[in-house]
Amino acid sequence: MPNDLMVIALFLYSVVVIITLVSEERDPSTTLAWILVLLLLPVAGIALYVLFGRDQRKLVARDSRRREATMLVGRVMEPMRERHAADPALFEGDALFAGVSRTITRLNRTVPLPCSDLEIFTSGEEKFARLIADIESAQDYIHLQYFIWGCDELTGRVCRLLAKRARDGVEVRVLYDWVGSALRGKRQLKELVAAGAQVRPDRADWGKLNYRNHRKIAVIDGRIAYTGGMNMAQEYADGGARFESWRDTHVRFTGPIVSDVHALFCSRWYRVAQENLFRERYFPDPEAPVTGEWVWAQLAFAGPESEWQTLRHTFHIAIAHASRAVRVQTPYFVPDQSIGDVLAVQALSGVDVHLMMAGVHDKRLPWWAAFSYLDELVLAGARILQYQRGFMHAKTLTVDGRLASVGTTNFDIRSFALHDELQVFFYDEKVAARLDAIFDEDVRDCESITQETLDDIGPLVRFRNASARLLSRAL
Repeated sequence: MPNDLMVIALFLYSVVVIITLVSEERDPSTTLAWILVLLLLPVAGIALYVLFGRDQRKLVARDSRRREATMLVGRVMEPMRERHAADPALFEGDALFAGVSRTITRLNRTVPLPCSDLEIFTSGEEKFARLIADIESAQDYIHLQYFIWGCDELTGRVCRLLAKRARDGVEVRVLYDWVGSALRGKRQLKELVAAGAQVRPDRADWGKLNYRNHRKIAVIDGRIAYTGGMNMAQEYADGGARFESWRDTHVRFTGPIVSDVHALFCSRWYRVAQENLFRERYFPDPEAPVTGEWVWAQLAFAGPESEWQTLRHTFHIAIAHASRAVRVQTPYFVPDQSIGDVLAVQALSGVDVHLMMAGVHDKRLPWWAAFSYLDELVLAGARILQYQRGFMHAKTLTVDGRLASVGTTNFDIRSFALHDELQVFFYDEKVAARLDAIFDEDVRDCESITQETLDDIGPLVRFRNASARLLSRAL
């Protein structure tokens, strides 16, 4: 009798699991992966699902503060966009620019805006030196948001400077991801709070453990913005103790596009700190370009609460419109089916597809999973490169030497579906040429993954990689 009851209980449990997951109407591969986890691990699987598996979009559908933040963004940004937006006729007849721009506008409501004084950093030493100088020159406020905020030599220097600026009367607000920074000490941040700064952890909720804020934003006085791959920690400057060096890409710019980036920070700050920063003081009308040069740029963003996976869709549109070349830099390559397919199809059609990823890993699971996606790309004719001189952490895309993108988004499922991310798209040949030149410089420090390389992978390692790929669908 006890055995019969156990069989009945397991049968009912299986039925409930299958009905519950199928009813969520998610990606079939994700649904099947979670069904497998829950059936193989009935007790632990439930805990894993509660922490990592629930669909965030449905969980926040009734979040009134999110709706309020969206309304506030529109109220402050619509006038700015109307004053400075590019004439839509500018992109008429240009399938690449028009396709990307229309997609972002439709999904995010942002538009191409002037971007001035653009600087591209490929090392943390350059980026942090420039950021520190801007913090020293700040007149009104300093807003910083990072996935990781460390507790080390670099952050000590930054925190001491921020504390000084706070005592000078400059408003300082810091937002960091709760999980991303969980293992980093908080002593320096506590001292910063004591000096008068406001510091908040973002997404500090055990029930939403799998959904992280991965954005990196710095805004100074509403006139200067930074974004890209670098977090606030020593290893992003020199590689730290684990890596020979840290290869990343970050940008600094001025102009109207700063306001769109700042709106992202203010939206999260409103949600986390319940403080409304959507006022004219925090969104000054931009001054003329310091250098007299500007380019058209557009902010794209997405997250687990977004109605659409804007970044995945935009990457897909951009790659699909390529006629000559696609160049991607990403530490992790765990794409969903659509991104993998469009890269392979473009390579088959004769487009020069180059994918550069980390050759020295910091996380085993995504690195193993990546190898299970490479066979098809190599067979299609894409060139796969693995960066060997330290850790590759850049998140960039160029298409046909005309369109360029820099931001926080990895080419993986987590970034597309589970993280708050952003990318800035630049509609400019000079910017694309600069990123392509950086890519070419990096090639010298890479090893190619060829068909022979993949053929030499043994069956046990292939099974490990395939298993990591399956787990990536669940997490």
